[in-house]
Parts: sequence; structure tokens; C-alpha cells
Amino acid sequence: MPSPNMISEQLDVSFVIEELENDEIQEGSLTAEQYTKLFSAYLYTNELCAAKFLWRRVPESMKADPELYKVWSIGKALWSKQYTQAYELIDCKWSDVLEPIMAAIKRRIQQDTLKFISMHYENIQLDKFQTFMGVDKEQAERIVESEGWTCKDGYVLPIAISEPDLGLGGSQEILDRLVTLSSFTSYIEN
Repeated sequence: MPSPNMISEQLDVSFVIEELENDEIQEGSLTAEQYTKLFSAYLYTNELCAAKFLWRRVPESMKADPELYKVWSIGKALWSKQYTQAYELIDCKWSDVLEPIMAAIKRRIQQDTLKFISMHYENIQLDKFQTFMGVDKEQAERIVESEGWTCKDGYVLPIAISEPDLGLGGSQEILDRLVTLSSFTSYIEN
């Protein structure tokens, strides 16, 4: 079971996504700040395909916005599974509006990483674990301890994290949204 230290309160960004997607469809475009919020929400929910398609829809004039481009860079790093780079990008200074969502994105990535390590590794070198988690040695050791795992001779010995079967509920809703957005993208591009 995940540790209390690593469990984070889940953010419900579905209403933000829905509202911003609807605004984009109705207005034809969003502001750079709205695009940044939508990108962040997609990254938090791990909807990397939606983020990638969003970048294609962002007007060229807005792509130079520093925060928007930084969020896009995080998305690219996650897409290509460059988690170290994603952590570095997340750990920089953000506006007050984006700071909490960036911290939540980092915690979500760490939760996913912990689950992956617990299910696929019998042991992992501590320094590799640190890199995967985007933390220093002291933080890594605290995480290992809080998970009830063992650290011995420079190796982390994880215990599988079990999780209840969540089913596929909601996947139809995601597909419906993607169909709507792809139709909109097609309409704009043609």
C-alpha cells in the first residue's frame, strides 16, 4: 500500500478540462494562460495524447509564452519517458496559479513510478531509484522507509503495491471528448 507520505489528495481537474475545452470550441481559441491551465490539467491526468493534440491547436503567436512553453516541454519529456528532465522542468519557479498543479503533477508521477517499481523490480539500485523518483538520497531513503520497503547494500527491495481493480469506467467519456476535440482540430486545420 502506498505510504502516507506519497499519497496525495487527488485533484479533480475534470471540470477545468471540460470548461476549457468547451470555451475553446465556442471561442475558437483560448488565452495563453487558459492553454497553460489546460495543458497542466492534461499532464496531471496523464492525458499525454490530448496534450500533444492541444499543442497542435495552440496559435503560433502563443507558443512563445514562457510558462506555456515550459508546460509543453514537460509534456514532451513525459511523452518520451524522460522523467529526469520532466522533474527538472517541474522543479523550477512557477506562477502562483501553476505552483500547486506542478507539485501535484510531480506527486502523481512519483506515485506512478512507485507503483511501477513495486510491480516490476525485485531490487533496484538506490541511486537509480533516486533518479526515477526525482529526489535526493535522503528523500529516497525516507520514501523507502515510509513504503515499508528495505534498503540493503545500496539496493532498494520493494514490496508490490496492490491496488483495487478500477475497471474502465470513464474511458468512454475520455474517448467521447477526444472525438469532439479531434473533430474540432480537423475543422480548424481545414
